[in-house]
Amino acid sequence: MRIFLYLIIIASVFFTQPTYAKWGKGELKLSKETIETVIMYMYGAGNKKYSGAAKRKNDPMMMAISEDGTSYMYYYCPVEYQNKCVETGIARSAIIACEKYSNGSPCFIFAKKRRIVWKNGGPKVKIRKKDLKSPFVIAKKIQEGGFYDGDLSKLIGIDISTGQTNDAITITGEKETNVSQTKTNENDIVKELETLTKLFEGGALSKEEFEEAKKKLFQN
Repeated sequence: MRIFLYLIIIASVFFTQPTYAKWGKGELKLSKETIETVIMYMYGAGNKKYSGAAKRKNDPMMMAISEDGTSYMYYYCPVEYQNKCVETGIARSAIIACEKYSNGSPCFIFAKKRRIVWKNGGPKVKIRKKDLKSPFVIAKKIQEGGFYDGDLSKLIGIDISTGQTNDAITITGEKETNVSQTKTNENDIVKELETLTKLFEGGALSKEEFEEAKKKLFQN
């Protein structure tokens, strides 16, 4: 009986150890796309590619990321099954799926629920519910944890109601005015150029006047 119990204990350790042994360790720098996905993961946002997923938020369960910071895989607990999802095997599945697209870079568990478990020697990072009020706060915490060196202001905006990315706003939630203003200016230039061309072709402007007007137009 003692031998039997001993074997059960050994087997239990053997089969449960990979979940923890596969937690990430060492320096990790996330790519821009990866940190944006991490933020979505923290909100429990689904993928827009799948029906209805963008319209609801789920409970984040597990996320794996490759050592080079460019590949990832995550799992949620659907909102209709809150507190009923089982974590057994999820970590291993996330790692296997992550490595399928990592081009040879090994993957490890980066986050369990909203707690970052990757040990890089920096401060521990846990995203709390109050942090979900601002995607920028989440991004800042991840950066302060040593996982991102990029400019946070360049990250795509996140709609906190869905957790999905939204290029109409900044990461701080403000309206993205620069992009729309640039497009407006470009449209104005095109219209003015078309008007100048018609005047030139109609004989209202000489070639010299046309060229001078174009020069001034593009200098503004």
